[in-house]
Amino acid sequence: MSVAAVLAGGSGPWPSHPPALADDVNSIDAIIRAMYAAVSFTEGRGPDADRLASLCVPHGRLIKVHANNIDDMSVPEFVERVQTRINEQGLRGFAERELFRRTEVFAGIAHVFTTYESRTDDGGADHLLYRGINSVQLRHDGRRWWILTILWTDEREDCPIPAAYLPRT
Repeated sequence: MSVAAVLAGGSGPWPSHPPALADDVNSIDAIIRAMYAAVSFTEGRGPDADRLASLCVPHGRLIKVHANNIDDMSVPEFVERVQTRINEQGLRGFAERELFRRTEVFAGIAHVFTTYESRTDDGGADHLLYRGINSVQLRHDGRRWWILTILWTDEREDCPIPAAYLPRT
């Protein structure tokens, strides 16, 4: 599906916005699960663009923080970037899963710190790519939760994930 088609037709509070499944947006737990499911894929298909767009406000941002710069993307730009990686590098499958979560909520806004690990399937062999933390800002509009921003950074040798954000053993 083209990026233009992602935002072309749907219903919701904004014209041309893909509708969300009620089960994806009725709680913080549901929208975070749906976010991870939407960015994961098999068989080189890429992220579920419609589902990801339906979770986010139309002007939502996905921002990857690197050591010295950031990549600031809209949902269509993010999907396009992953599609480029699939086409140029032959990425077949990608799975991101939650390891730990800390949530703060006040007056219809929420901040979720969710630790993840990302894996890829390279010809039948499952490989750990990286771990990191997603910082997700949400808003509840009285009917559903919306993702405003997903800000993330991968763990690095010089910046390991603090124990406070890892599962307790």
